[in-house]
Amino acid sequence: MLDEVSYQPPIGDLVVFMGGFKRPDQVVLDGMVHTTDYSIEYLASDVTLRQGFVLTIACVQYKVRQTPLANEDGTFVTALLERVRP
Repeated sequence: MLDEVSYQPPIGDLVVFMGGFKRPDQVVLDGMVHTTDYSIEYLASDVTLRQGFVLTIACVQYKVRQTPLANEDGTFVTALLERVRP
């Protein structure tokens, strides 16, 4: 299932695209620490994201943690995200 994602560039119109948002949970250190890694996979032709961009997914903001990486043939790109705390 794809999610609607939006990004407001400093100049220009709101960019809206569809992406596969993942929020897998992982328990480490014998259950003492609970971490969550967020990521989004999207078509490279839909948008060009960069580190530091802030995206909105389901009314929650996430910041792109590092330069997104192209998958296999470059058709899809994966960006690692971190949740922006209000």
